[in-house]
Amino acid sequence: MNTDNLRMATLVLLILCVGLYFYTGEQQDFYDRHAKPVAENMLQELSQWRREALLKYLSDEARQTLTESQINKLLDHYRQFGQLKSIDDLEFSRLASALSLFGRAHINYRSDASFSGGRAHINITLTPAPSGYKIYNFSINKI
Repeated sequence: MNTDNLRMATLVLLILCVGLYFYTGEQQDFYDRHAKPVAENMLQELSQWRREALLKYLSDEARQTLTESQINKLLDHYRQFGQLKSIDDLEFSRLASALSLFGRAHINYRSDASFSGGRAHINITLTPAPSGYKIYNFSINKI
């Protein structure tokens, strides 16, 4: 490969990276206005660890992958954290936004939070739905 080809490839990659940076910045601005408040409300309601609330917010894709037994085990596991007391600012994942270019949109937020049972790290991935947003993936881990 000669020097001109290498320079051209480097320039193209640089332009792609800059474009992706600005694209994900626009995505963050949009979803911080629309999806972030929804995620915060979902987390507050979900922290009561009621089956109905979980099923209400799960996306069809997520619901299809879980059995009744798995849902019960999941709720039993999350009940150890207790009620959500406070949540630090949810941080938008630019990587999830960038990967959404190749398929359905996935909006990922992560944060640390205080529960009645202690501090934990929350990761929630939302997907657009006709009625707003639904949970595609959700996890809580002790800090």
